[in-house]
Amino acid sequence: MSSPVDEIASVSEQLEQVQKALDLFKEKQSKRESASEAAIEFVEKASLVLDRAERKEISLTDDQIRRIRNNLLKIRSSLVKNQSS
Repeated sequence: MSSPVDEIASVSEQLEQVQKALDLFKEKQSKRESASEAAIEFVEKASLVLDRAERKEISLTDDQIRRIRNNLLKIRSSLVKNQSS
């Protein structure tokens, strides 16, 4: 069983990766570059973090979960919009 410090470090690292993926997506989107790969990377990392939170492997606040889900929805709608254009 991991210690609370180890769990905090693990969660922090995973959330940092999710944030980096989101930042990359936003950067590419603002430059009108193909953001598909960045979006896929964010979706994969965010989904893994949410899955772990749902299985109670990591603890996230309701606000953290809400923000990740909202970003997932925004990226999804952006991808759908771009594919239909």
